[in-house]
Amino acid sequence: MKRITSALAVTLLASLGLTGVGAGQAGAAPEPTPRPNVFQVPPDLDAQDFALTQDSALAPDGGAPTIVPNDRLRAAGTPAPSPAPTPSPPSPPSAARPCAAMAEQPVVDGRPILAQLPPAAAFRVGGINKQFWQNPPVKDPTWRLYFWSLRWVGPLVRRAQADDQKVSVEALLQQVARFYVDNPDTGKSTLGWDEGGSLRRLETLNCLYRMTGDSRLPALMAKEVNVQFGPRYYGPPYHAVHNHGLMANLRVVDAGTLVDRPDWVQRASARLRSESGLAFTSRGTSYEQSSQYQAINATLWNDAARTLEAVHPGDPAIAPIRAAVARAYHVAEWLTEPDGKIVQIGDATKAPGRVATGRTETAFRDDAGGLIVGRWSWKDPNTSYYTVRYGPRLRAHGHHDKTSVTWSTAGARVLVGSGYFSYERTNPFAAYQRSPESANVAIPVGRQLDVRQSARLHSATLRSTRHRYMLTDRVYGVNHSRSVDVDHPSKTLIVADAFPAGQAGHQIWNLDPAWQLVSARGGAKIAIFRHPDGRSLRIDTTGALASAVRGSTRPVAGWNYPGPQQRVAAWQVKVRWNGGTVRTTFTVR
Repeated sequence: MKRITSALAVTLLASLGLTGVGAGQAGAAPEPTPRPNVFQVPPDLDAQDFALTQDSALAPDGGAPTIVPNDRLRAAGTPAPSPAPTPSPPSPPSAARPCAAMAEQPVVDGRPILAQLPPAAAFRVGGINKQFWQNPPVKDPTWRLYFWSLRWVGPLVRRAQADDQKVSVEALLQQVARFYVDNPDTGKSTLGWDEGGSLRRLETLNCLYRMTGDSRLPALMAKEVNVQFGPRYYGPPYHAVHNHGLMANLRVVDAGTLVDRPDWVQRASARLRSESGLAFTSRGTSYEQSSQYQAINATLWNDAARTLEAVHPGDPAIAPIRAAVARAYHVAEWLTEPDGKIVQIGDATKAPGRVATGRTETAFRDDAGGLIVGRWSWKDPNTSYYTVRYGPRLRAHGHHDKTSVTWSTAGARVLVGSGYFSYERTNPFAAYQRSPESANVAIPVGRQLDVRQSARLHSATLRSTRHRYMLTDRVYGVNHSRSVDVDHPSKTLIVADAFPAGQAGHQIWNLDPAWQLVSARGGAKIAIFRHPDGRSLRIDTTGALASAVRGSTRPVAGWNYPGPQQRVAAWQVKVRWNGGTVRTTFTVR
């Protein structure tokens, strides 16, 4: 954390009406202004979802995951302070680890507490009014989710309590209580009272109760539980099984255990049992169509098994859940590229994956999940690796990527998915991440995408060094077939697309940001790119190069998203043909 100057501190305080002189005569020295507690808390990242793939998802047999934001309160390069002793939780203890990160700076009694959630200006704990809750200064939905969830309060309370700063703890708890007065639940999914905001706020309340045992919190917890037991719940019978419903049930069980509400525990546990068989295909693929949420869901269901074991020892649902989790982690290993990070399918960052080295299979196929993955080695970082998407219509965290291909070879990613930028619907970069333009697909000119359509695997031929697939679909209302031919020894990928005669189309190819253009021109049939490691990529097509763009903003095209709100320019190549079949070959040398 960068130390703010005294001038900046006074400016912040003045803007909040906290400065002034004493009641003495004019010209008397002013009373010293208390130096504020200023804390920069995590910005726009939904830390629960994406943090799970960093630690606990990589160690399914380890301790229970900490379902809270990661500690991002320490500035880069600043050595970590010696942690203060963690206070004992109230009975019954229901977590093996602290439930919140600890703020680096002391939350000193008697000083204003200013919280900073970039890009918003600092706001004062205790000074948030009704208008601020109901019209926050940032429109990004993930920022608002974090703000309304009150998850930024936990690290401050933990530090204040560890340092025996009772006045600060009380100020923070009063601010939490004021949320429910100034921004009450109206029964609608607005202003933080949707299921996602509610379940995360319940997580915060559970954490605060675990740390403080404050008598005001159980009534607030009941308000959040009421949301999750009503029609806003994100799970059956209102919605398909989803990680939000699972997270809600885990938090309701935790809340019921903490405040002795067995009815909460029983109802949420029953949903865990009934929904456990609906989260993954029989082969273990998550229905949420995201490589990152594959690991997230596996981790959460692993936690569900531990939760059921704790509250209902011997529950017959535990063993099937653990078997499903094992299969899901198996798929997560397939979704880890040779570079050790996950392949970007659907909403996915370039997060660490699950590296497996003792396996020998070369291909994985799951028709129910619409996923094919192939690789020729689990140890060699230079092996060829590919994925093919097909199967059911878009759902949850998926993108419009039916028949899309990713491909890596010779130690480099070549064709990639866009990744995850934001959930803000009006953001053009977020719209691009979901669009077919950000996937490696074929699009017929003048046709509209039909989101209800699926794609089918027609045939698969696997030889020792070469894998070939044929897919068919009517995603754009016309017949489309695609063949994908991956040859490992020659480091070659051949993709052929066919539309009816006279139906012009575009193939869209999105390269990893590392590739740099050497030569390409409109109407040509060959494009050359070079990698920083010295390798070259040659693209040959029987069609014609229509465009090659990188980092375009109008329209948005040629971007890769390695992390939330992060964008890196990358080459997007379009090939045009006038109907029939087009064949494009990618070769790395």
